[in-house]
Amino acid sequence: MKKKAPYLFAWLCLALCSACKKNNPEKLVGHPLAIGANEVTEANFTIENTFTNPLIPRGADPWVTQKNGIYYFMYTQGSKLVLYKTSAMTELALATPHDAWIPPQGMPYSKNIWAPELHEIDNKWYIYFAADNGTNANHRMYVVENSSADPTQGSWALKGKVADSSDQWAIDGTVFKHNGQMYMLWSGGNAGAAPQRIYIARMSNPWTITGAKVAISSPTYSWEMNGNAINEGPQVIVNPDGRLFIVYSGSGYWVDTYCLGLLSLNPNGDPMNPADWVKTSTPVFSMNADSGAFGPGHNGFFKSPDGTEDWLIYHARSAAGGGARNARIQRFTWKTDGTPDFGVPVKIGSFVQKPSGEPVRKMYTKENWSIAGFSSEELNNSRLAIRIIDDDSSTVWIARYSAPATSYPDHWIAVDMGDTLAVDGFVFIQKSGDRKIKELQILAGNDNQNWENLGTAELLNLHPNKQYFNLPARKHFRYFKLVPVSGLDSQPQPGLAEAGTFIIDN
Repeated sequence: MKKKAPYLFAWLCLALCSACKKNNPEKLVGHPLAIGANEVTEANFTIENTFTNPLIPRGADPWVTQKNGIYYFMYTQGSKLVLYKTSAMTELALATPHDAWIPPQGMPYSKNIWAPELHEIDNKWYIYFAADNGTNANHRMYVVENSSADPTQGSWALKGKVADSSDQWAIDGTVFKHNGQMYMLWSGGNAGAAPQRIYIARMSNPWTITGAKVAISSPTYSWEMNGNAINEGPQVIVNPDGRLFIVYSGSGYWVDTYCLGLLSLNPNGDPMNPADWVKTSTPVFSMNADSGAFGPGHNGFFKSPDGTEDWLIYHARSAAGGGARNARIQRFTWKTDGTPDFGVPVKIGSFVQKPSGEPVRKMYTKENWSIAGFSSEELNNSRLAIRIIDDDSSTVWIARYSAPATSYPDHWIAVDMGDTLAVDGFVFIQKSGDRKIKELQILAGNDNQNWENLGTAELLNLHPNKQYFNLPARKHFRYFKLVPVSGLDSQPQPGLAEAGTFIIDN
């Protein structure tokens, strides 16, 4: 009997451990994420810690401010002020737009709303913007105020026009404090005609300029005069030693050679004294055709979530000769002389390390996955259902458009992950070309018959970028079903390049 006791004790311990695992599936010690017989190990994941530019297919005049781990993003939308809120800048495409302020019609500030910027000043939020009545010559700076802790909540009230006594054409306003004094910077000219200069003035409060303006930069170099003689989009940055710089945009935004220039304030210099500002003779960030960065400019700055890295946000066009401006980000460092080193624009579509402190996703590998069912597939050109889980974004599933054709809303496709897994969210890659999905309903289940609705993903035209759909809480299931609800164009048969699932590694 004594010889059998150790074996009996070991068997009891094993049984107790097994019972604990069954009763506590959310305790993911050692990553036992499968509820079935097979445990998930590190070999079942690929690490997702990179992103690609552009972040979104739009984003002229981008601006970012951050507070308490949240980033607030804005860009020029022309008719209103819109805020986007996210905890990860690389996932900006997932952010929900919040209409902050829509101007009444028939006012001097009702149209052509440009370059909005959100600032927190003395525990209140302010958005500065340029606007006119439909005539560019009437562009002036305005500001709205919100006392809510969250700028996407509460209401915004117009504080009025922000102008010096000359009340001349003005755009691209920004504010900053230096040695306790508040200043405003902007780009101004003669009714919008060249040359556009960068002006500075003191402020007595967030909506009032006091005293005369001073021009601290005028377009003097050839790289500031392409398209037109323009200095605009001034942005303040302070280096780790406390030295003050202004990064601005030179030339016309519509030309491929639009770029960034740099002004440096002399040590102990007076921001109101033009002689205390030194302009760098060459651009500090400029066009790179190999990177698909044409007309890079109108920038902003932000920190990584853990505060250890400096990041640049800017807009550029992906092709020469025009087109939409899109928002992009990349990390920058500091040179030994204390000036910022922006490097060259990162190539669109290339993999870039995420900002330090952003969540890292562990993507489930798909070796054991299979298609559990589908409404239809396009046999021509092998656009089959299996293509959405083959880890190749160049191959796609398309619902059948040859005879007999199918149409919204009768499409669906189901995937079997091979075991019941813990899932924090989904990842999708749009196909190239047309027939992209706009709204995609996501369902999950354990028997390929009974389904729980997990919500509807709003997909953007971002091929080949990955788009994420985060679940509010971790779910366990074996099957998921995708039901296209609407498309981004008029084609009635949807297509998708890739679909997958992940857990978040905190």
